[in-house]
Amino acid sequence: MKRGFFLAAAILLFSGATLTSASTERWIHVRVENVKGASGDVSLNLPIELASAALASLPADEEHHGKFHLQASVNGADVRAMLDAIGGSPDNVFITMERHNKEVSVAKQGRDLLIKIADKPAVPPHFAETVVIKVPVSVVRALVANNASQLDVGAGIRALASEGDLDVTMNKEKQTVRIWTDTRTD
Repeated sequence: MKRGFFLAAAILLFSGATLTSASTERWIHVRVENVKGASGDVSLNLPIELASAALASLPADEEHHGKFHLQASVNGADVRAMLDAIGGSPDNVFITMERHNKEVSVAKQGRDLLIKIADKPAVPPHFAETVVIKVPVSVVRALVANNASQLDVGAGIRALASEGDLDVTMNKEKQTVRIWTDTRTD
């Protein structure tokens, strides 16, 4: 009887430890949903650690080594200092801009940076394309930690594994793309 009790207790503890470790593992999810008549949908679910390992496994002779140059000029601005200031500031909309047929806003909400880019409202049948990005300020800070003119994707992935959730949604006329992270496998 004692042996059965200890065996059951060991199985429960092992199962609980397995579930606990599985629930803390972060996953990257990608969903591409197409309008009827377009090519098929795509669904991808990967552990963040796999993405980090894949980036690290690129051949050493690859030019970028997981770092990519920004195309936009930062004009000598200290992007890291700006991100530190945003991270310590109260929730607020920092930038709103209307240009041609687009509306752009950048805001802070809690620990997250929110970026919204949308077509200006138009008369139907025009479909308003939108991009909404929600990312922890600390992850953006990690992306530019060493050089403000480069994005260090590896550092961003490592920060994302421990810092919080990313959520990017893009709605186009014939397709919706969503990329997000969480602790679920599906």
